Amino acid sequence: MIYKTWALPACVRPGSRAPLVIPSAYAHFGVMARPVLLPVVGVVAAIYAASVAFVGAPQGAPRVSRVPARVSAEYLERLGPKDSDVPFDAGQATGPGASVEFKKRPFGILRYQPGQGGKGAMAMEIIPKSRYPGDPQGQAFASGVQSGWVVASINGQNMLTEDFGKIMDLLDDEVADPRFSKSTALALEKQGGRLAEPAAAPLAVQFNSIPGYVYKGAEMKEDGQDGFAR
Repeated sequence: MIYKTWALPACVRPGSRAPLVIPSAYAHFGVMARPVLLPVVGVVAAIYAASVAFVGAPQGAPRVSRVPARVSAEYLERLGPKDSDVPFDAGQATGPGASVEFKKRPFGILRYQPGQGGKGAMAMEIIPKSRYPGDPQGQAFASGVQSGWVVASINGQNMLTEDFGKIMDLLDDEVADPRFSKSTALALEKQGGRLAEPAAAPLAVQFNSIPGYVYKGAEMKEDGQDGFAR
């Protein structure tokens, strides 16, 4: 029998520095070991890397769409009063304002304030720009709506003496969507459901001003997240 010399790695020959002698009849096993081992290791490494990427790699944060809320329950808990808010009587909203047609929701009014006794609704923070033609969140700004104006009517129906919650349900103008919040669901159930169904779009909304009323809230400023803050 003819013998050939094959030098195996140290991990195969622990503690040995001399070449290992393998019969030529079995030499093909050594020849096959090298080309087969590397692809197998490569496949295992690829599977491991893929599993790590799947489990641990950071994924891009999903973009949260802005959906109308369709609920008045806990509105003031989500968008509560500010220190700068001035109490008002909606019945005194007899000054000039504007008639606006909102084609779609949201309108670009970030918060409404209830009047004394929970009657009436005043537009507070308004997005101060229209980002592109037809931008729904620029409708109030483009129509000249001002902070401190009171919702006088919706589609011809007088709102000056209506409950704040009913007006919010008719406008259906809340930007964030709290419907999947457990606390909101409980509050809605306790309230007995919505106080009114959303008014059909386009909405004809009349805003009136209150003679002598001065809005004291801060102006809205655009932040780096394509949003607005006070």
